Amino acid sequence: MSIRVTNIQRMCFDDGPGIRSTVFLKGCSIHCPWCSNPETISFEKQKISEGVEYGRDYEPGELTDILEKDRKFWGRDGGVTFSGGEALMQGRQLLEVWKYLKETGVGLAVETALFVPEELLENALPYIDFYYVDVKLLDQALCASVLGGDVDRYLKNVQRLAAEGKDVHFRVPCSVEYVLQDQNRKLLLDFFKAYRQYPIELFPLHDLARSKYQGLGLEMPDFEQAGEPYLAHFREELLIRGCQVEIISI
Repeated sequence: MSIRVTNIQRMCFDDGPGIRSTVFLKGCSIHCPWCSNPETISFEKQKISEGVEYGRDYEPGELTDILEKDRKFWGRDGGVTFSGGEALMQGRQLLEVWKYLKETGVGLAVETALFVPEELLENALPYIDFYYVDVKLLDQALCASVLGGDVDRYLKNVQRLAAEGKDVHFRVPCSVEYVLQDQNRKLLLDFFKAYRQYPIELFPLHDLARSKYQGLGLEMPDFEQAGEPYLAHFREELLIRGCQVEIISI
């Protein structure tokens, strides 16, 4: 089975431990209105200009050969990160790649929103040890209407990662209108208190993907920027609850 990729980015320092190669995969299980990688939401290939399109198919062996060229840069702590879109959506296609890299000593990570069926997470567990997990909307109705996600499925997947003892880092895209609105923020505070053994990274939304939206013929939504006061207040609320939290830029 081929693997549909939008980009392979090398020498990455913010996608997991050490120096990494990051594979951005096509297709996502949700549709965040603030998405910074809109070209990865649809699994279909998308033409943006003559001869240029988002999405290229690789056979597992082909993708493995490309990644192998970067091995000398990873060192002991680095490796490969699978991002998206939703990295776990192509888990079946990636099994051969994951298995080979794991068996040859490469550290594997994923960046995931975790709104995926149980079996897709189970596919990854034997091979992926490091998980960047987005935490966005935990209000059931809001999550369903804005993201198209199932909070119950998400929470069960988080519990599964915890039960397996995986290395989890939470990342929170701080949308003022949605993520940090009062009801959802309260749910986040309770959630993080229950999982305070895991580090949390807060970051504000940005508009760096505007050219991607234009290339796709889409209008990028405008959001109120979560400035330093918003982020600092939320960080303080988390610290009071015993959480490990920092503010980052992505």
